Amino acid sequence: MSRVFPRPGLRTRTTVVAVVAVAASLVLAGVVVILLLGWSLDKATTENARSAGKQVIADITKEGARDLTGSDVASTGDSASVLQVLDRAGRPVASDPAIAGRPPLTSARPTPGREIVETVTMPVNGTDGDYRLVSTGVAGPGGPYTVISARSLEPVSEASARLSLLLGAAAVPLLGIAALAVYRAVGAALRPVEQMRRTVAEISTRDLGRRVGLPPGHDELHNLATTLNSMLARLASAQGAQRRFVADASHELRSPLNTVTTALEVHEHHPDAMNTAELLDVVSTETARLRELVDDLLLLARTDDASDNPPHTEVDLDDLARTEADRARAARLPEVAIDTEPAKVSGNPAQLRRAIRNLVDNAREHAKQRIMVRTGTEGASAYVEVADDGPGVPAVDRTRIFERFVRRDDARHHGAGGSAGLGLAIVAGIAARHGGSAECTAGEDNDYPGAHFLIRLPLKDGG
Repeated sequence: MSRVFPRPGLRTRTTVVAVVAVAASLVLAGVVVILLLGWSLDKATTENARSAGKQVIADITKEGARDLTGSDVASTGDSASVLQVLDRAGRPVASDPAIAGRPPLTSARPTPGREIVETVTMPVNGTDGDYRLVSTGVAGPGGPYTVISARSLEPVSEASARLSLLLGAAAVPLLGIAALAVYRAVGAALRPVEQMRRTVAEISTRDLGRRVGLPPGHDELHNLATTLNSMLARLASAQGAQRRFVADASHELRSPLNTVTTALEVHEHHPDAMNTAELLDVVSTETARLRELVDDLLLLARTDDASDNPPHTEVDLDDLARTEADRARAARLPEVAIDTEPAKVSGNPAQLRRAIRNLVDNAREHAKQRIMVRTGTEGASAYVEVADDGPGVPAVDRTRIFERFVRRDDARHHGAGGSAGLGLAIVAGIAARHGGSAECTAGEDNDYPGAHFLIRLPLKDGG
């Protein structure tokens, strides 16, 4: 059905909703006005009927109804109003010529001084109609009597019908004007959005420096334009970072390839300068370096890929930390101290093990005599801390050191887990992928004055 009848646009839908709302308001207002008019006219009809009988009531009270004739109760040219006087037996004593010879108009017999108001349908002058009857009990000579004053309700019905037609006729152009005004107003309001769309459509991946224009005023459209510009800025930044990453990766991959190529050329042209064993040693070393670099790049790509969701299980950080510390202890130097407390998180064991291993290898590479591996909990977080007594990391580099391919000129220029500067970037990526963070702080322990690397992860529920 959506292909046959495509969904109308926002402009049309808004106009339809506005017109429906206006129409509902007009209908409600019209009903209220008509009801109020009907109530007012109905009340006025009752008062008119009551007033029409007052003079006859006054005459009967003084003189009785013995001398009353049809002309005494006849309306003065108003056929919509008729009177009838009944004696104590309920027989008509005098009637308006329009209803002469008719039986009593109502069976109501109020006591003197009281009245009964009712609505009946009766024929007058050959036409049936609704009448408002006010029956009043009168005490007079020869009485009591009942004076019935009837007033036609046709003017009330006609007035309500005419007002309904008038309101209906007026509503049609009003709805048309409202539809046109809303349609044009919505179009004017959406014009900046269309301009933003065109601008964004014209922006290519080669020109992410362009920005959409900011509409005047600080409203939702201004906020939308600001958000779009922020998104474009993030895309430009991400594109720049991607290009730098590709350039750095290409440079790092070229280095071992160049070494292997150079060794092969030297062995080919100068076999006496490099024998086969030396050539194999160089090729094996550089191939291992190349494989490690490729593995690191693939792991970084997985940590960046939101669609890659490795299975998460309950992980004991203290067990992983103890295993990596024991592995480092096998080398005897530096000394490895272990201080672990239970810390359970939800994550991928292989990735978390890799992050801890990178920190331990980094500490081993730069420690003078000892390193410390510690785990524990703090609030709703679990942490793994790896400290050493090496040269440490200057404050200006403690954030930058987690970026990719970052190299520093001092003794701590190598990244953990490899010489390409990817080890600490892998640590930060794995921590972020698990909802945590990685940071580097200064050593406050006299035994471990070097760098302190910390991974913080959310505790597993109930852990």
